Amino acid sequence: MAKAKAKATPKSSLIERTQREALARNTARLSALLTLVRRRMTAVVEGFYDVGEALREILDKKLYAASGHASFEALLKAEELMSKRQAMKLVALVRKVPREQALSLGQEKAYALVSYTAATPEADSVAQLAETGKLAGKALADASVSDIEAATRAARKRAGATPQGAAAKARAKRDAALEKVVRAALVSAGLARPTVTVGTKKVRVEIDRATAERLLRA
Repeated sequence: MAKAKAKATPKSSLIERTQREALARNTARLSALLTLVRRRMTAVVEGFYDVGEALREILDKKLYAASGHASFEALLKAEELMSKRQAMKLVALVRKVPREQALSLGQEKAYALVSYTAATPEADSVAQLAETGKLAGKALADASVSDIEAATRAARKRAGATPQGAAAKARAKRDAALEKVVRAALVSAGLARPTVTVGTKKVRVEIDRATAERLLRA
């Protein structure tokens, strides 16, 4: 006579319940973020940064898996939000540019500057460029998106023609790794949505005012 199946142990029941609760939390968070993305996509001024932050959270925390999708791109297609290229532009923007500077520059100009700083061998950042107010000898305020894109193409051409190209790639890889570690530490410490920019000698961290005020009250 076949033996009856063993009853689930308290430990296995706890693990299953924990997994169900985690899935429920992730599913709810994903739904909230997708709702925010759709609502903010209709906004003109601040919407793009909020959309980028929501997409970054979905990507970094792999929340797309909560709805059964194998990848970030699969979620974008299923939800008919935007192309992967556009989504990654917004994610790159919020990773590299503090909110106030991004809103001041505008979406296209801010992203153009992200591409420019990635193409140059100098360990600069959009925040540093905004502070100096100069781009390739021209006042940043007067530089159009086309001007910045032209400067980016020129920088990439120079980098590809010299040994600095490999050095720049290695630096970018180190900077990205450092940025990831710093951001993870800040989030673990309870700092929501920090913006981290890595420079030559400094790592700049920006948090929103509400978070700073909450820390003061703690």
